[in-house]
Amino acid sequence: MKRRSYYERKKARPGYVFVLPWIIGFLLFFLIPLVESFYYTFNDIKLSASGFTLTWVGLNNYSHLLFRDANYPQLLGTAVLNMFSETIIITIFSLLVAVLINQKFHGRTFYRAVFFLPIILTSGVVYTLMQGVINGGSSLGGSQNAFMFQSTGLQDILIQGNVPTDVVTFITTVVDTIFSMISKSGVQILLFLSGLQKIPASGYEACKIEGANSWDIFWKITVPIISPIIFLNIVYTIIDSFTAYGTTTTGNTMMGSIQNMGFGKVMQFGYSATMAWIYFLVVILFLLLAYWLIGKRVSKIEG
Repeated sequence: MKRRSYYERKKARPGYVFVLPWIIGFLLFFLIPLVESFYYTFNDIKLSASGFTLTWVGLNNYSHLLFRDANYPQLLGTAVLNMFSETIIITIFSLLVAVLINQKFHGRTFYRAVFFLPIILTSGVVYTLMQGVINGGSSLGGSQNAFMFQSTGLQDILIQGNVPTDVVTFITTVVDTIFSMISKSGVQILLFLSGLQKIPASGYEACKIEGANSWDIFWKITVPIISPIIFLNIVYTIIDSFTAYGTTTTGNTMMGSIQNMGFGKVMQFGYSATMAWIYFLVVILFLLLAYWLIGKRVSKIEG
């Protein structure tokens, strides 16, 4: 195994310092609950007046979820399909938008703000402020708050116009998807912009002198140089898709079902922990797959 040089180790030190607060926070606040939740997956947990009562059941929770529960594999498959579609669409969309708004034209700062605005609008603080304005001071529930900007009003207008139900469903689904994708693309666009702005203009000028067109420059210069940013955005989008907010009927239904199983009316903590751990292992599997397919090639390009 090739040993890294002193310069490479020195260059990596700021990265270790940057992640050090997260490592300290994880060790102090998350490690013990993480281990305990894994232990809970092998138990049947009941809440009594004296506290939690644990009964060892071995792998029964896992076997029941994977082989006897009809809903969990379906929820898992839906989460994986949504992740694939969101990762592909958001990564491509973010790259194209970043390339466009990286060009020199009047008002590009305004357009950059427009594409990043949905990130601010979907933050919890803004939701809290807007719910009083929209609803006259009345509060919204969790599911309503998370999906306040969906096409409910458009759906009512179309139904009142006697538009067929199938057409209404298709139109509202497209509208909801567009807003969802744009609202989830702000960070990726920002990362792509930072990568594009670091590409030296001399490289583009040399390619144009050699007779390369815009298409060749994009694939031969832009994409290879920002390939680390592409991989970073893919990893970010995978995690963001898998951990997005949801209820048992809307959004990320897997996350909603895990929360409902543990803290809803059912309150089966051991079963909920098992659902979460299987889901966590699936997320890790896809992150490793992304590294194997893309990350290793990026490492070779950087080397």
